[in-house]
Amino acid sequence: MNSPVAFAPDPALSFWPTPPEVADDLVYRVMVPGFGDGAASVDGEVPQVRVLEPSAGDGHLARVIRKHLPNGHITCVEPSSQRAATLRAQDGLADEVVESTLEAYLDTVTWSALAGTFEPFDVAIMNPPFTLAGRPQAWAEHILAIYSHPHLLAPYAQIGAVVPRNVMNGKSKAVRTLRELCDPVYGISVCSRGAFDPVGARISTALLWLEKVLDE
Repeated sequence: MNSPVAFAPDPALSFWPTPPEVADDLVYRVMVPGFGDGAASVDGEVPQVRVLEPSAGDGHLARVIRKHLPNGHITCVEPSSQRAATLRAQDGLADEVVESTLEAYLDTVTWSALAGTFEPFDVAIMNPPFTLAGRPQAWAEHILAIYSHPHLLAPYAQIGAVVPRNVMNGKSKAVRTLRELCDPVYGISVCSRGAFDPVGARISTALLWLEKVLDE
């Protein structure tokens, strides 16, 4: 894999690269023992682990995912053409780079699933945009869209996300819904103060983990 790219914040698009320490903490928690190195078993009984990074930026999270799952299949989704090109230029990082918004990508997944050509993901790991124009809770909307999509994730898939610290007490419907989906003890962990200072983001953050449950 090529050398890591430098941090390149883009406040206009609410893009802040994930600092290495935060990325390590986030990814480590979703790596269940059965994943191994991400490769399919020789007998084919265990399939290759499929990972989605739906707001991939320059690849800071994807590089940590690749470290933990060197033989997994990683799909990176990124709306910026410049950052998508950066992802493609990093040899061995992503098996697939999709230049798209999350919303458009999920539409594509729906059509592929209906055509019988889509394989669901076992893991989704993200640092979503915290806010977008007219969408102050964009981060929560992104996580819920991924969790609730009927075809995107395999049963019991693991979800990990960097989120604002107000996930713990925010009163919007989206934030309250996320809290209800989380394990009350292990589902949210507060990041250290100033965790994002190295990339110029003065915001209090937390890490959130979910498991995709079977529909009742």
